Amino acid sequence: MARIAVICAFLPNRNTGMYTVDLSAYAYFQNAYPNDEIAYYALGPLEKLGYTPAETHQQYLPLQDHVDAVREADLIVFWGDFLHSKPYWEVDLSKWLVRDGICADHTAAIELIYRAFMLEDASDAVLGKVVVYGGTIITIGAGDLRDARYNAALRRLITRAGGIHFRDALSQMKSSPLRGNRSVLGSDCALQLSRDDFTRYGVVDAFPEQPGEKMGVFFGRAKWIAQPLALSRALAAQTGRKAQWIPWVDSAPRQLPLARLFGYPARRLPPLPRELLASLLECRFVLTDTYHLCVNAWNLGIPAVCLGYGSQHVAHTLGDKKKEILFAQYGASPYYLYREHIANPVSIPATAKHIARLVEQDDMARIVTATIHEQAAAARARLAESCDSVLGRT
Repeated sequence: MARIAVICAFLPNRNTGMYTVDLSAYAYFQNAYPNDEIAYYALGPLEKLGYTPAETHQQYLPLQDHVDAVREADLIVFWGDFLHSKPYWEVDLSKWLVRDGICADHTAAIELIYRAFMLEDASDAVLGKVVVYGGTIITIGAGDLRDARYNAALRRLITRAGGIHFRDALSQMKSSPLRGNRSVLGSDCALQLSRDDFTRYGVVDAFPEQPGEKMGVFFGRAKWIAQPLALSRALAAQTGRKAQWIPWVDSAPRQLPLARLFGYPARRLPPLPRELLASLLECRFVLTDTYHLCVNAWNLGIPAVCLGYGSQHVAHTLGDKKKEILFAQYGASPYYLYREHIANPVSIPATAKHIARLVEQDDMARIVTATIHEQAAAARARLAESCDSVLGRT
């Protein structure tokens, strides 16, 4: 019996997308390795996770208390998110670790992260047991790589790991020189969830036989959402579909009154994934600015039109470029709308007409969905090959 350690991102609040990311880890490893011992870890205080143990299938162990134990596992998997991205550490994770009393100060937090995520002080043999899947380093640029310590740790991890499978083509490009002829492209982890997984683990009761008739709407990532909300109402009128609010993640307090002004029952905290996925399956298409709502919608065969700023640089985990890259690499760029196009409200009616024509082209949507599933299946095979190779089962 092998020991498998799966390290997930710490989730400090309800986030349906990250819920599906972690559920995909549970679904994959429980089914692929049913006779092995699998443990799931998160770096942070478990009592502050966004979901209670009763609301998730996987039960986490606090990584900060098990750094050495993880290294003794036969297979170490870093699953999804920005775990190896320095800006994520600086902007979010280190602050959480200090705030929650895990570390005394920022310096101590960074030291812990280097040990837990980069395995900086581990042997090459330990790094050889590592598989990175579904993560991303799109935020990493020359400014980050000027940090000699970070540069060396990242290069060593990518070079020595048993498998590196980032979710996006840009991260693949950055890492490929260090991997030789070993393919490094994976997929977003949530794309590894099959319809059977959704029903098997109780987040979907049953899938409808026919596509939904409503139009899903959610804007939770942009600071200012007046124009997107106006666009959603214009699009609903143009298509004759009822607009349904899908609160995928928590909404900022400043967004709630505006969303309600446009007739949406916006709420501060999202409901459980089961309720949200039921709402999503009632939709013919979705208009949103939220990355993992797009990922899950497309995975379920529901076209997603995504809004994001074209002029924004890749700098933060919530930046828009990750969405643009996602759509581009699966042939879905026509469904990606730049926010600059609706900066002037005068352009909103014409934009709504354009989207209305787009979402009625079912053949295009089927091609995008098929491309996503084809690429996800190929990535799953790479993941299996890497894991089995580390475990000596090839």
